[in-house]
Amino acid sequence: MLKGDALFRATTLLAAIGFLLFGYDQGVMSGVVANDGFKATMGSQDNSALVGAIVALYEIGCMFGALSTGKVGDKLGRRKTIRVGCLILIIGAILQTAAVNSGMMIVARIITGVGNGMNTATIPVYQAELSPPKSRGSHVAFEASLLTVGVGIAYWLEYGLYFAEGEVVWRFPLAFQMFFAIILGAASFFLPESPRWLQAHGYEDECKEVLSRLWSDCDINHPRCVAEWEEIRDGIELERRENISSYKDLFKKGKMNNRYRVLLGMGGQIIQQFGGINVISYYLADVFKQAGMSTEMAMLMAGVDSIVYFIGALTAIYTIDRLGRRWLMYWGLIGQAVTLFVVGGCQYAVENGNTKASPGVILFVMLYNFVFGAAWLGLAWLYPSEIFSTALRAKGNSMSTAANWLGNFVVAMIAPVLFEYAKYWTFLLFGILNVIFLVPIYLWYPETKGKSLEEIEVLFSTQEFQNDAKSIASHIGSVSLYDSKHDAESLAQRPRSSRVPSLASRPVSRRMPSNFSVQQEKVSPDTLNPNSAATDIKKNYQDSDEKGPNFK
Repeated sequence: MLKGDALFRATTLLAAIGFLLFGYDQGVMSGVVANDGFKATMGSQDNSALVGAIVALYEIGCMFGALSTGKVGDKLGRRKTIRVGCLILIIGAILQTAAVNSGMMIVARIITGVGNGMNTATIPVYQAELSPPKSRGSHVAFEASLLTVGVGIAYWLEYGLYFAEGEVVWRFPLAFQMFFAIILGAASFFLPESPRWLQAHGYEDECKEVLSRLWSDCDINHPRCVAEWEEIRDGIELERRENISSYKDLFKKGKMNNRYRVLLGMGGQIIQQFGGINVISYYLADVFKQAGMSTEMAMLMAGVDSIVYFIGALTAIYTIDRLGRRWLMYWGLIGQAVTLFVVGGCQYAVENGNTKASPGVILFVMLYNFVFGAAWLGLAWLYPSEIFSTALRAKGNSMSTAANWLGNFVVAMIAPVLFEYAKYWTFLLFGILNVIFLVPIYLWYPETKGKSLEEIEVLFSTQEFQNDAKSIASHIGSVSLYDSKHDAESLAQRPRSSRVPSLASRPVSRRMPSNFSVQQEKVSPDTLNPNSAATDIKKNYQDSDEKGPNFK
């Protein structure tokens, strides 16, 4: 039985495989739609609207798949929802591979999208509910980095098949989706259910068992295990006092500001999509061909671009829990705007006969992908998975993911038409949108790094709810306190020269709505509720150096 580091790495890898599959699905159509054999079979020659429909209606399937997880995910649990998503995706991939006309391909793409939408709405929630507060961002950033690996696999596979002949050139990449879906579905049988879902559905003992396997070498009485269980229990009980569980509750303000949360989650995903990424991802080969490249060279450079994209995504693993969410949001948008403006300028020069500007298009498209990978690639998936309460997390994340796919659909649908008629203005338009998006980030998005999900739940709530939390849910924040205590002990044991201040200690921006300005009072671990289980067993561990396999 997996436990400790091995178990946590396995759960992180499961989430990463899910996003690798997501990335492969995103990248595979870039080479497929450019293939002459595919165009002849689908009847899409000189029909940019049909190409857009084949690519973009997949997003509609993803949107409906994501929306379904609000009820399916809460009823079946996170693992079973992933399995159902994989099964549907496999059926869709089989139909795509066998497609003989555009109608069959569109239906197959929608079915595949439903499965992928279920996975993309569920996997970040699963990862967030298992991760410790201090490194939750890094873990979601790691899974997002595997999205770029999936994109790269698709690009390089299609480049290799470019030199082959026949329908296998475009049918095999579509069939290869099944390989990752089978691995993902099979892996879910060997990993635990989310402890927060278990506690919320009355499986208290199973919740404690999962927490003990993750953090305390299967010791359910270990302070770290008990601290997190009590925090989860208190958070869920606090939610139940408000009687929230439906989609209708999600759009009510109430004491927990649920409407504000869902608007932030959906807004973040819309910002990601209208930042221009899918203009690049879906039509990358076409972008390079417009810059004057041959089809072969365009596909080769798409493969090189995927490597740059991956390197950018890796940086977020280090920065997201040190610099914080807001810092990356700001600089990601600024970097994306600058690179898109330069791409637009270089493309204008190419369209007016200056072929020397072609390398500028290629270079700054790659820089754009690097910046996007380093910031908004993971942020748009991490933030919604953090900000909702346990009772509404699946539903809230389903709404934010559906917003991602709706934005995805709009961009994928209009991009071929924009390239045909607006030309270089396409890049300038999305660059301007990135500048505009700085305003809502500045006004409405608070920092969440380093906080447990239950602390974030209170952070977004009204002052009345925060006062209730202080009086009846005293264990909220105990996990962060426990981790901070042991981090401090570890630092004290290091040589003095190695004590380098972390950027994570920098204060967050104070530009937040007024209800965030009241900070919850910190409770010392020594003055926690004397009736709690953690206090009862604390004496048994005071003389022990044991801290659990993941907190050494």
